[in-house]
Amino acid sequence: MTAAGVATALTLPSGITIDTTRRPRLAVLGRDIILTNATTRSLLIDPDFNVYPLQLQAPASAPVLSSSASGGLTGTFRVKYTYIIKDPLSGRLIAESDFSPVSASSGAITSKLLKATFAPSPDAAVTHTRFYRTLTGPGTVYFPWIDSDGRTSLTSISDDLSDASLQLVAAPTTLGGAPGLATGSFMTLLVEWKDRLWGVGDKDVDVLRYTDIEKPYAWKTSQEFNVPPVGFDQFGITGLAPRRDELGVLKRQFMSKITGDTGHFERQKVHQGKGCIAPESVVVIDDVAYWLGEDGVYAWDSNGIRNISDGRVRKWFTTTTYFNRARFQNAFAKYNQKYHGYELHLAATGASTENRWVVYDIERGKWWGPHLTATFTPTCAQGFFIDSDNLIVPAVGGSDGIIYVGNQSALTDNTSAISVSATTAFHSMETPNITKLFGHTAILFAEQAAAGNLEVAAKIGALDASTVVTLAIDQTKGNRQEFPPLGEGEFCQLVFTESTNSAACQLFGYEIDTFELGRR
Repeated sequence: MTAAGVATALTLPSGITIDTTRRPRLAVLGRDIILTNATTRSLLIDPDFNVYPLQLQAPASAPVLSSSASGGLTGTFRVKYTYIIKDPLSGRLIAESDFSPVSASSGAITSKLLKATFAPSPDAAVTHTRFYRTLTGPGTVYFPWIDSDGRTSLTSISDDLSDASLQLVAAPTTLGGAPGLATGSFMTLLVEWKDRLWGVGDKDVDVLRYTDIEKPYAWKTSQEFNVPPVGFDQFGITGLAPRRDELGVLKRQFMSKITGDTGHFERQKVHQGKGCIAPESVVVIDDVAYWLGEDGVYAWDSNGIRNISDGRVRKWFTTTTYFNRARFQNAFAKYNQKYHGYELHLAATGASTENRWVVYDIERGKWWGPHLTATFTPTCAQGFFIDSDNLIVPAVGGSDGIIYVGNQSALTDNTSAISVSATTAFHSMETPNITKLFGHTAILFAEQAAAGNLEVAAKIGALDASTVVTLAIDQTKGNRQEFPPLGEGEFCQLVFTESTNSAACQLFGYEIDTFELGRR
């Protein structure tokens, strides 16, 4: 998609489709984008927007060796092969399958070509078959031998490349199938950490797999961690949080972390009792990981784990007054770079879509919301948009198939007013049992040229009092307006509302003169 919002559809490889019931999971490795979960096969998208399968099925049968016409080889050999995808212009290796079974011995060959008969790949994405052979032998180490061009049209190759002409680097030892490679399965979680991909599949939900460095196709079977407790529930690993030196591995009630580098990684237990309930709620901001648990939002940094929603907004997450807790597992989050906030999308009480969002202001440690847009229903927020100034803007996918960008300067929600409501605490002046006179009141706000309809209602009395005093605000006249006494009662609470389309409303605060009543 261009900065002007013009989208170009990418062509999927043959036989791969999108599953609209699953959200995409994305990672960036080098200059390639990896997409999984939402497609029937995991995909790699290169910088030129060519789309390839992330992984290829390995050959099922061993090659059959024999001697051919006169050539320069003498000895005994063994061969195995893989299927690969090469970039047609640069020759870059895009993907390579695991190895085929090893061939039987060629038998003694004297001054002949070595011929290998093999089964070509039925996958239309495969561009070549790559063969590895031992030295004049018999040998046990395999070296790259020859690439056979084409897919189904060629079933045998013959060559007499000498030992001295083989590549010096032996065959790779980290090839293997990624989670979700098997037919009917898919990769559910994916992140990049330490220049590797780390993923979890839908079949082995307690197993974390990882690739070789900068090789998105190389998922060696032994490069994995069983994350305990294994078999504890049907969900397994529910979130991956890649911080600078630690990879958080989250379950619903547990947390572990992976540490290490350069192929030597270790797993350590971190936390038990509170975990992550929503895979797409995990966002890492300035080396601090945030995610949604069953009872609130957690942050994990070098000082440990803490619940950052306890306090005034705890009821957002522990009651059904505000949000549909049964849909917490579907929540998703994003980072708003401009406002330095963690934005979490949730379903309102009674709703079946994530039609609200709340914001954690990281700098101030404050929560704002819930927010609502009348224009569309948000469905996904993994990713961002680059505007015409090459600045990052948070983006949200809608159920209508449109990508929406945030931080817009217009004070309207697609011609609909953006309603704002703010309710203060119950003010008692720390004397809740004494009746007070809530006297002269001043409202401080930013003056605006166009008239708005800011409304201020004051509730005076006990906590269940119904007496409401309405203050008539004219936002075009000065930035401080004073009003007569509000009335008598134990408590005073103010409610600010504004619902004027295309009009701003910036409040700075309020002042209320208060006097205790009774015998002196």
